[in-house]
Amino acid sequence: MHGESLRDPKSVPMHALLLCAVLQGPPDDLPRRPVIWEGLAARLEAEAASGFEGAVLVVRDDAVVLERAFGRANRAQQIPNRSDTIFAIGSTPIDFTRAAVLFLAQVGQLELDAPLARFFEDAPADKRTITLGQLLAGRSGLVDFVDTPEDRDPDHAWIDRAEFLRRVWASRLLFQPGSGEEHSHAAFGVLAAVVEIVSGQSYPEFCEENLFAPAGMLDTGFFGEPIPAERLAIGYGPRQDGEVNAPPFWGKTSWLVMGSGGQVSTLRDLWRWHQALRAGKLLEPEYAARYFGPPGAFLNGGDMYGFEIYYTQGPKTQFFLVTNAAEDRTRRRAVEALANDLAALVQGR
Repeated sequence: MHGESLRDPKSVPMHALLLCAVLQGPPDDLPRRPVIWEGLAARLEAEAASGFEGAVLVVRDDAVVLERAFGRANRAQQIPNRSDTIFAIGSTPIDFTRAAVLFLAQVGQLELDAPLARFFEDAPADKRTITLGQLLAGRSGLVDFVDTPEDRDPDHAWIDRAEFLRRVWASRLLFQPGSGEEHSHAAFGVLAAVVEIVSGQSYPEFCEENLFAPAGMLDTGFFGEPIPAERLAIGYGPRQDGEVNAPPFWGKTSWLVMGSGGQVSTLRDLWRWHQALRAGKLLEPEYAARYFGPPGAFLNGGDMYGFEIYYTQGPKTQFFLVTNAAEDRTRRRAVEALANDLAALVQGR
């Protein structure tokens, strides 16, 4: 997942966008408006005046220096976004799946070089030798998504784990495992299935018990779970699903996106996640180093339902930005430009 450039959301299918890292500056076609610490609040107020809706959390030297929300979480009911508003978080759950696999490796319950044949007796010949490490590194050769035209919605239509795996096994490999590199959401779905098989828990149960609770995350969960109306962000994007375009109304998280999407959180919870990882509450140093990878990661996830999230990994200075109103290409590009400027600020670029 790391090392890829930000993709133009308009070019991506109506799925959760891939999570990607930008290790250098922003794309050349994005406007550059350098932000200084003293002008941070003024810049965000100007963005809000220009239509930005969402929330921003900025951390400097391990201290929150800005935590603001802008615009409306629910336009019809005139409910404003708040610092504790709960948003859909796109492909950010890939982070949780990576941590779950590393956690199980850390406690000796699996090995990263183990092949899929060890976990799935029915894995076909062309996929039996794919290793967990290849799935984590984008070197499995698996397709990105496994939805079909018959699915009610490409992200939210319910399929169970068995149907998900049937589709993965039936799909054609993009390349021989280990011989190329291509991001795959489906790879993280397979890893989520491995987590269930090894742990004996459902993926949501495992994450809550072993990741979210130890990290002190209070508002991170899955689609279909109730959220108080005053804290729920409605999505305003090019695609709508259901009478209310928001996670509680999309049905429980489908295996179309389990392990790579289908979750909600707050910016404060995501900061808690990074704090817990840095403090060694979840992973020992060897495995935490594998989780974070090279410094300078700048991550983006989103969907076509209006939600978009950007963040950096710190360690001590970082930002988190989420919007529920990525309505069109113009608005998405404006949010992307703001995120790039915030990344430059916290990374000293």
